[in-house]
Amino acid sequence: MTHHGLFVGLVTLDLIYLADFPPCNNQKIVASDYSVTAGGPATNAAVTFRHLGNEAAVLGVVGTHPVTQLIKGDLAFYEVAIADLNPSTTQAPPVSSIIVTQTTGERAVVSINAVQTQASVEAIPEEILSNVNVVLIDGHQMAVGKAISQMAKL
Repeated sequence: MTHHGLFVGLVTLDLIYLADFPPCNNQKIVASDYSVTAGGPATNAAVTFRHLGNEAAVLGVVGTHPVTQLIKGDLAFYEVAIADLNPSTTQAPPVSSIIVTQTTGERAVVSINAVQTQASVEAIPEEILSNVNVVLIDGHQMAVGKAISQMAKL
């Protein structure tokens, strides 16, 4: 049975670096590898849910900034749909820089949350829960998450 999931919350661009160790103050290091991906708790959960054979859609703020093309392309590659809560915004999406230590898998993260990209409940598409039987709310879009949780109870 295929499940249909809606993942509500933060959409970021993640810059992930693999290194021997994280840098100290005033130190520059060279990474051994890197990846540029769509990220954020809800977004990562949606990609995982899709990888497990289900249908997934992310409900968050993406917009039209040039950087969002990287996010949209990555989610298209993983066949995760995007329901954009503010499709006309030209503001850059939140970006996370993540350094993963190669030997231990530990990570250091510099990020910004969705404080600057909060959406209005009026932006929620009318039929967003149609055919959805799994909802995950990551807490980054508080008003939207509350409204979706109330709609999902009905």
